Amino acid sequence: MKIDFFKTYENKKLTLQKTVTRKDTYEGLLSTASLTRFMLDTSWELVAQDLPQGYTSVAAQLSVTHEEPTVAGETVTVTATVVGVEVNRILITFEAEDETGVIAHGRSERHVVEVHLLKELADKRAEALRNIK
Repeated sequence: MKIDFFKTYENKKLTLQKTVTRKDTYEGLLSTASLTRFMLDTSWELVAQDLPQGYTSVAAQLSVTHEEPTVAGETVTVTATVVGVEVNRILITFEAEDETGVIAHGRSERHVVEVHLLKELADKRAEALRNIK
C-alpha cells in the first residue's frame, strides 16, 4: 500500500449516535466501558470506510476521560477526528456528548495492517499454547 493512500485520512471526521440502553449502564448510568466501546467503534468505522480489501485497523493505544454522567434513554453522540497520520499509524481524537453537553473526550492510535499478516502473527503466538500439555 502506498504511503500516499494515508493522506486521504487527514482531517477526516465521523460522527455516530447511539441511545443509551440499560445494557450500557451500571446502576442506570452510562458505564465508562460502554462509552469507551462506542468511541472505539466510531474510530474503527472512520478508518474502515476507505481501507482497501485485505487491510484492517487495530487499536494500538487508547486514552479516555469520562467526565459527566449520562442516564439510560439519552442519546450519546461521538465524533472521531483524524489529527495525524504517520506511515501506517492514524491518530484520532474523540469527543462525546449527551443531550446536555460534553461528557467525555479522548485519543486513540490505530494501526493499519494486512489481515493475513495479523492472522499469521496470532497463529504464531498461539502455537506456543498448542504445545502445552
